[in-house]
Amino acid sequence: MEKSKVTQLLKTFSKNELKGFGDFLASPYFNTNTRVIRIFEYLKKFHPEFTGKGLLKEIIYKKLFSGKQYNEQVMKNLISELLKLEKEFLSIDCYRNNSYELSLNLVTQLTSREVSGLFNKETEILEETARKSETLSSGLHYVLFRMEDAKFKNNLYNNRQSEATESIIKSGEYLTIFFLKNILRLSVNININKFSFNTQSAINLTDNLLANLNIAKVIEYIDNNGIEHSLNLKLMYYAMICNIEIDNDIHYNTYKELLYSNIKNLKREEAHNLLHFLESICAQKINSGRNEYYKDLFETYELELKNNVYNPHEDSPLTTMKFRNIYTTAMRVGEHDWAERFINKYKSELNKENRQSIVSLALAQLHFSKKDYNKTLEYLNKVKTEQVFYKVDVKTISLKAFYELGHYESAISLGESFKKLLSSNKLITEQYRVRNINFVNMVNSIIKTRLDNEENNSEKLLSKLNEYESITNKNWLIEKINELK
Repeated sequence: MEKSKVTQLLKTFSKNELKGFGDFLASPYFNTNTRVIRIFEYLKKFHPEFTGKGLLKEIIYKKLFSGKQYNEQVMKNLISELLKLEKEFLSIDCYRNNSYELSLNLVTQLTSREVSGLFNKETEILEETARKSETLSSGLHYVLFRMEDAKFKNNLYNNRQSEATESIIKSGEYLTIFFLKNILRLSVNININKFSFNTQSAINLTDNLLANLNIAKVIEYIDNNGIEHSLNLKLMYYAMICNIEIDNDIHYNTYKELLYSNIKNLKREEAHNLLHFLESICAQKINSGRNEYYKDLFETYELELKNNVYNPHEDSPLTTMKFRNIYTTAMRVGEHDWAERFINKYKSELNKENRQSIVSLALAQLHFSKKDYNKTLEYLNKVKTEQVFYKVDVKTISLKAFYELGHYESAISLGESFKKLLSSNKLITEQYRVRNINFVNMVNSIIKTRLDNEENNSEKLLSKLNEYESITNKNWLIEKINELK
């Protein structure tokens, strides 16, 4: 049973969940099959690895039914029932931990029970706690919509139709705000994925809907009439426009100024999402050749860290990609000491599975900035990853380190394998591919000039470099060309 669905799912259970599942099985409300309890009690001894001969079905059967001949069908039935209860437990446990779902279902039940006093008290508590929540940002107005819908039905059940109008209007307002916030967010994320992972879709209902709605007029109406969350909706609207019209600096500056000046007025989850969108806009501008936006990107990261938007205890951990983007951006703008402090402070928050490789890559980049190229290569050898953007980082830094050490043949060989990676991986966007291939070609030209003792060709190399509309590591390349003189 090492590879069965039952044990694979039990592997994911924490100690508290394992204990809770035992209590769940022991409750006759949820389970009346004592055999299932016995098989769980046996299996939990193998938690969390679930390996060893003791997990053979025949051995488990013998432990459970001493002296009886092995029956495959009985084991299949027990395993199937246990898996069903595991899934049921996770679903119910999740529901029990969602106070808003509990409260919404309670007020729904109270609508037809003629207990108006209790109903009013419960809806009052629900609205107060929902509005105070720091983690319910994207779902707040859906909760409020369902609450107002319950109020409407409560008035109908109690023959107060004339009092239902306000709830109808409010429920419509809340549902519209929920729709706008989430449809705008989805549109931004669609465009971010197009940019980051070169994803395209022939059918895109979200963008088609937005293209046929006058969202700007709706946002203006909300703003002019003092409808709640107008600030958040305006920011989401500008985030969407900026991701579509990436070269429009007027929209970008409006979005940035509005976000920076109101960051303290936003809930943590809202601030996190909107700052993430600002990052994406900066990255797209940089990718189109506007390197001056590295400064804006670095300022955005500083603001995020200052406002503690990354908190693993509140479902917003610092991802490995974000970790990489932050320290590399700091290095891009010359903040090497800041980058080193960041790496040392936040490395413990990375996922344990990839932590060693990610930190090794970061330290390799730091040592390169300190011109310790042998140490750079030493750290790069410790990096093991399937993430394409990390592979690009490894090859870029290795190529530069080989050049600095004078290992030109190794650099040329690496450059060829680098171009194959860039050409074959479908996740790499065309802009990103071209920028890096141009970089490899330029390094090869510099090496050729050096090997052929044609140092007087440095002006030709600079001219060739300037012909590229888009190229990565341009400042380093200029430095290496100038060294030829």
